[in-house]
Amino acid sequence: MAGEIFRPQHSPLGALDITTPTALRPVLVSAIFIWLASPAAAHGFGQRYDLPLPLGLWVLGAGAAIVLTFAITALYLRDFYTDWGRLQFNLLKILLIRWLAHPGVVAAIRALSVMAFLFTLYAGFVGTDNPYENLITTMVWVTWWVGFAFACALVGNLWALVNPIRTIFVWAEWGFARVTGGGTLARNKPYPPRLQTWPGVLIFIGFAWAELIWEGNDVPRNLAIVILSYSAVAWVGMFVWGREVWLRYGEAFSIAFGILSRLAPLDVPTKGTPSAGSELNLRLPGAGLGADRTVTFSFLLFVLLMLSTVTFDGYLETPLYRSTAVALYTSESLAPLFEWGFEVGFPVNQTVLTGQMVLMALAFLAAFWVASWAMVRSASRHPGATVGVTTHQAAVAFVLTLVPIAVAYHLSHYLSLLVLNGQLMIPLISDPLGLGWDLFGTVSYRVDIGAIKPAAVWYTAVTLIVIGHVIAVVLAHSAAIRVFGSRSAALASQFPMVVLMVLYTMLSLWIVAQPIVG
Repeated sequence: MAGEIFRPQHSPLGALDITTPTALRPVLVSAIFIWLASPAAAHGFGQRYDLPLPLGLWVLGAGAAIVLTFAITALYLRDFYTDWGRLQFNLLKILLIRWLAHPGVVAAIRALSVMAFLFTLYAGFVGTDNPYENLITTMVWVTWWVGFAFACALVGNLWALVNPIRTIFVWAEWGFARVTGGGTLARNKPYPPRLQTWPGVLIFIGFAWAELIWEGNDVPRNLAIVILSYSAVAWVGMFVWGREVWLRYGEAFSIAFGILSRLAPLDVPTKGTPSAGSELNLRLPGAGLGADRTVTFSFLLFVLLMLSTVTFDGYLETPLYRSTAVALYTSESLAPLFEWGFEVGFPVNQTVLTGQMVLMALAFLAAFWVASWAMVRSASRHPGATVGVTTHQAAVAFVLTLVPIAVAYHLSHYLSLLVLNGQLMIPLISDPLGLGWDLFGTVSYRVDIGAIKPAAVWYTAVTLIVIGHVIAVVLAHSAAIRVFGSRSAALASQFPMVVLMVLYTMLSLWIVAQPIVG
């Protein structure tokens, strides 16, 4: 869904009868190609853009930049990351910032967020079924998911400030305490250590499936039901284990936005409100990605899922996907599988796309695990290396160094969507329910597809991806010194990680370029 707002699903092949006579297959394949090539993609543009240099040179150049960064880091930077993390300034020393962080101001912002949340749900249930004319579709897929991702990555964890699900539960706790004379609403049962972040991982997988594959993801009522159901699950989790515990382990979007905000220059307190004596620090980008002893395998998987799912979304817009789709759906040998998909009542295109999404996630996990294993093997051969470091220990120690890459690709992939489809909010503020209103005189506004040029998207993507990988290389070098002990062992360990980063840089640029130059 995030690749194209209100788009028809990636493939209409769920309606394809695999038993169609062979003579009609070419006609259907042609129709498939025409449909897949439609100009509905929000990441696409109305005209082809010719890069000033061949795409291959851009890709190779970006890879070379990562290698050069590694060389410079290895030669000149030793304890840079430690110093980097110490460079910060408490913004609460500024009178205006202290005023903006006042509990009354924060409470007002949260109240507005809850109002927007409730009205969005109302629009989904009672507004028009047309996704273009109902507030909920643009609010969920553009303003919230893409907009907050940008805000959290570039500013700080603003979701911790405005999360309406958390705020409603806080209000419920306050009301319960008033009624019961100080009673506690949450049961605050001990959180099972084995659960780790698995609830958040499972919820994020479901969200990614709904975003990228579910054929009903642009139906307003469907979205309203899913949002309300998700909120109920979150409130149950907060009730059983406590509010902050569930936000840390089970509330998938608090986890996701929290990961993105670790790269941001503003260190927003976890609860979203600076308490007495606390700090609201301005820091260098990436300073929030230092040593984290609480990283678990489930959290590692969450980070990799953020990378793999946004990459999968980009893959769905490439000619490679289109040709693969046609080959799959016209394969005689796979016909029984497709027939099985129909028999179980699940659209075949969703079945195949789900399998592809899972395979990509497993491929990312396998690649990272192999790189971690290779790092351990390379480092162990050098004198002074820490003894007994396992592949698992290396993987959890280095996974946060992938966050700059996740942020960079997320921003580059969704930039055009935010600029173009974000304009849909202009007419929607005048007619949020699609009932023919014109409250602010903006209902006749039409999206300006020239608001951002393909060249701007391309150069921004190149810059973000290269910068993200450069920061990742520096972080990885610092982590290597911490994990493997000696500088020579740390340097040796980094070759596998650099190879992995170079390959992903090249893959990212190739995917981002497809809707621009294709």
